[in-house]
Amino acid sequence: MNSATELPILEQCGSRRVRAAVRAPLAACLLAALTACGDSGSRGVQSRGPISDQGSTRQAGNVIFVHPDGTGLNHWTAGRAFWKGPDGELSWDRLPEVAIYRGHMADDLVGTSNGGATSHAFGVKVSAAGSYGRDGKGEEARTVRAASGYTGSVMREAAMAGYPVGVVNDGDLAEPGTGAFLAEVPSRYDQAAIAEQILFGRPGHSDPPPAVVLGGGERYLLPEGTPVCGRRIEPDCAVHLDPVTGEGPMRQDGRNLIAEAMDSGWTVIRTRGEFDQLLRKVARREDFRPRVLGVFAADDLFNDAPEEQLVTAGLVDPSRPADDPRGRLVVWGGPPGSPSADPPTAREMTRLALMLLDREARAAERPFFLVVEIESTDNLANANNAIGALRALGRADAVIGEARKAVDRDPATLLLVAADSDAGGLQIVSPPLQDDGRVTGLNGNPTDRTVDRQLFAVDGIEGRASRPFEARPDQAGHRSRFAIAWAGERDVAGGVLARAAGLNSELLRTDYGARLDNTQVYELIYQTLFASKPRGPEAGGPGRAARD
Repeated sequence: MNSATELPILEQCGSRRVRAAVRAPLAACLLAALTACGDSGSRGVQSRGPISDQGSTRQAGNVIFVHPDGTGLNHWTAGRAFWKGPDGELSWDRLPEVAIYRGHMADDLVGTSNGGATSHAFGVKVSAAGSYGRDGKGEEARTVRAASGYTGSVMREAAMAGYPVGVVNDGDLAEPGTGAFLAEVPSRYDQAAIAEQILFGRPGHSDPPPAVVLGGGERYLLPEGTPVCGRRIEPDCAVHLDPVTGEGPMRQDGRNLIAEAMDSGWTVIRTRGEFDQLLRKVARREDFRPRVLGVFAADDLFNDAPEEQLVTAGLVDPSRPADDPRGRLVVWGGPPGSPSADPPTAREMTRLALMLLDREARAAERPFFLVVEIESTDNLANANNAIGALRALGRADAVIGEARKAVDRDPATLLLVAADSDAGGLQIVSPPLQDDGRVTGLNGNPTDRTVDRQLFAVDGIEGRASRPFEARPDQAGHRSRFAIAWAGERDVAGGVLARAAGLNSELLRTDYGARLDNTQVYELIYQTLFASKPRGPEAGGPGRAARD
């Protein structure tokens, strides 16, 4: 080994920036890093390779990874027409850097939410079915080392190095887009174990807790049979029931993770009122730094069922007029007036998370790492709920706008936006209309003589056979009507784009313009947080498969 090997060390261990790479003998360099950084040396700081192949310095910074699940280019086209008009611009459109995302798995061309999230979090290819922080499912699921060589995700590695981390999800806490950054389980459907690991760490590891966790999934935190809260909200009662199914708490081990979290120092909030009160307090007091767990629904914050099922369940807001372009369906939260009504939006939760993480980062003198998943864009499209999917796209775009403000406040921040698949194969169609103005289905393949001119169903504003959507005006002032057609209820391998702004965002163009593999999401996050590329045994280019 060359005695002049270059290794990055911090000029000041508390700095939020990696400032220099010095030329020194390897042993002396490691000793200097350990001496200067104290305990942080044992958390992996000294194991990083050169900042670049040329030994030049690169700045470290914050990372905000926004994952609007299931959004292909077709989804954004529909969302743009609905919210801004075909000639308008979304916040997504204004992100300056673009790359074509490739989301295939180790064994499947179509990415899964759990497999894609694991690749994002660990930087390696895994099996499509079942993988959740591991490769495969059940007894055959294998432990995965990240591309850096760390036994854990990039978020767990960052937290162990003293970086403040957090997750936001408008689905439940166990949704893999955020959960796979913190939990490693044999089955994606073991939500109780996932929730436990998110809050209290992985078994056998000394994982520091996240600074903020916001989403749904109260039913995975409370034991089955927990009573519903009355006028007072206590740790031993449930605030939320599922608005569609009526289901409540389901833990089988008898543990109350709400009470355990409070005993461990978490500030727990579960209603819109508690969220608003905490947000005001955080905004008013610069020195206020609570560790926050927010749980605002029994399961997801949204009701991922077809429009017709929501109508049958009575989830219709009578205060909205029949011609409201957003429709009358209650897609987020419970019925008006219920404890689950009007949960915080993904943008509002992101705003609170960014405020808290920025304070923790300043105190720790380290960058922060936030992962935000808008799960509603995926689940509502999978349910073929067109108005829900369009509204979810508007909420996802609002999150991107909120995150962009954080980049404007601190340019040493990467904002990266990427989905992992195309939910439902959503397509805009010019609606064939019935005599009363309602949308009808599309003709099937006329050469198929086994059926009588099969009609493929399309959605209007309240589902099948309802009035069409109306786009915002184009640049000439014209408004077009449209409907939504679906390929089905599954995810497909559609056209997905990754976009970025801020620190290192130009790498989407210079390094990943031709292909951004799902494993390279990890790579871009890693080198922004740590100012170096991952150098572990799993590194070595896109498409690297997980191994023992």
